[in-house]
Amino acid sequence: MTVRLYRVDPFLRHFSARVTMLAWIEGRPAVTLDQTAFYPTSGGQAFDRGTLAGVEVIDVIERDNGEILHTLARAPEFNVGDAIAGEIDWLRRFDHMQQHSGQHVLSAAFARVAGLDTLSVHMGEDDCTVDLPAARLEAELVQRVEDAANQAIYDDLPIRTHEVTAAELPGIPLRKPPSVTGLIRIVEVQGFDWSACGGTHVASTGQIGMIRIHKVEKRGSETRIHFHCGQRALRDYRQASAVAGALSDQLRVSRQELPQAVQRLWLEAQAARKALADAQDRLAQTDAMTLLRDARNAAAEAAAEAAAEAAPMVIARVLADRDATQLKAIAKHLTAGPGVVALLGAPGEKASLCFARSKDAAGDMGKLLREALAALGAKGGGSPDFAQGGGVPASPEQIQQAVDRTRIAMQHSLAGNTQSSGVQER
Repeated sequence: MTVRLYRVDPFLRHFSARVTMLAWIEGRPAVTLDQTAFYPTSGGQAFDRGTLAGVEVIDVIERDNGEILHTLARAPEFNVGDAIAGEIDWLRRFDHMQQHSGQHVLSAAFARVAGLDTLSVHMGEDDCTVDLPAARLEAELVQRVEDAANQAIYDDLPIRTHEVTAAELPGIPLRKPPSVTGLIRIVEVQGFDWSACGGTHVASTGQIGMIRIHKVEKRGSETRIHFHCGQRALRDYRQASAVAGALSDQLRVSRQELPQAVQRLWLEAQAARKALADAQDRLAQTDAMTLLRDARNAAAEAAAEAAAEAAPMVIARVLADRDATQLKAIAKHLTAGPGVVALLGAPGEKASLCFARSKDAAGDMGKLLREALAALGAKGGGSPDFAQGGGVPASPEQIQQAVDRTRIAMQHSLAGNTQSSGVQER
């Protein structure tokens, strides 16, 4: 078994060891040592990084036989039996020590203040969480727990480790029974918490710096607490403070007034969006009435009013200054009444086609649209009475051709030409 130097001295940054094995694991060189200060991923805590004889260590894994495997970024120049120097990435290690020690304190605070035992723990690269057996936690209770945890930090309580046997466990007020056998490692926060743990920890609670709960997430019958400790909490505070300061300057209010100012802006934005939607709908109605009027005038000029009354009116237009949403609204207004087929198109970087018909009109708009879009290399679909698609660049000429081909096919179909069941080149 590899001797675990980090258990004796978690503040050890440099060490020497002898190489006991060299191997390739999943395409990467790896090494085991007779002793190591590198912590392997376990107990919710991530592995250490650093170097061995100048070669970067990119993963540390605990094997079933008790050996610790160090995965390297490149093949090393040392051999089995060589004595080599190791160096821990201290900033990463100390960050993990702060988070892990802070988690112990926070879990103990939840048990003391709220009577909630921690169900599971996760300590990630950016965020740490504890899961609690409660469907809902009041904000005031969470704040009291956070205050209790930080009071333990202000008290600078010593953190010690002990190795005990199973027979000695009944005399130790553990928060949770251990899942290991044999000698059991206990991490004690003096007078505050006792937990079975193999991780690395700071020497006293003062070195945690601070504990900040930044999110409370409901997860069914449980609640997940997201928190930061130490340097992470400081970075989070700086970022939040910078954002609050920038918003305060931009809105010309104090930081204390920001919630009310943001709420006011949100309500104004809601009202503006509604006003814009109403205006766009009125514009679509106006466009639809204009198109209908123009179509009727054209039919009258062609002396085909009788035919127009007997068959649906086909309105085929390219609207260069409208987008997909506006095309849809115009088409719906056009086909709200009887006897209309609307074949509308809009060119641009995200060109759009929108085909629709009145309930009493004939034609399969979905089929016509798919055939028209195929010529543009675009996709879309819909029902027999309404279909829309596009999203690809297309020039006004390309959209005009697509609409014209569909109009010709539609007119042939309405005239009883059964050979024209879709869009055809004419």
